[in-house]
Amino acid sequence: MSKKYNKTAIKDMMYGTLKELADTPEFYWKGVSDSYSHLTDEGKEQLTILVERMIPLIHAYEDEDFEDRAKELTFSLLNDQKDPTE
Repeated sequence: MSKKYNKTAIKDMMYGTLKELADTPEFYWKGVSDSYSHLTDEGKEQLTILVERMIPLIHAYEDEDFEDRAKELTFSLLNDQKDPTE
């Protein structure tokens, strides 16, 4: 079964999007130190959108991975139960 995304692709998308948010003053105000830096209101909204869109991708990947592992285990068990004289 072909996966739409793999775990690495999802992590790369998350990292890339967060980096873009952090590098855009409209979304993240970078102060003289981390204690003065913060997300803007628009940045918080965009981060919420990111999370809401990424969670379904993560769930889809995990569900598909679980199904693939279950099939592999089932077929492995069925192969082990075959009559060796055949």
